[in-house]
Amino acid sequence: MNTSPASPEGTDKDYVSGPDHMTPGQQARARVRGRLEFRAGDGPMIIIEPDAQLELERAPQSMVMSWQEEGHPMNAAIPLVQFNEYLESGLITIDK
Repeated sequence: MNTSPASPEGTDKDYVSGPDHMTPGQQARARVRGRLEFRAGDGPMIIIEPDAQLELERAPQSMVMSWQEEGHPMNAAIPLVQFNEYLESGLITIDK
């Protein structure tokens, strides 16, 4: 019989842990260390410049990032696979 590891108590069964060490619903602050370029869904290319401060909110399969761009609030949800690549490459660091 196959059993999968238990998800954290009170979280979605589709939760995937990763190098962010966050659980769904958890929030954190982070900093962009290099220029980020990504496309959110079918929308336009999004660019976040180095030294931007991010507010993060973990979802079961994505990370919601919020930041300021020229005084305007911005946000995007990106797949965890992509977010984890940014963490592992050092493009994003989570504040402890």
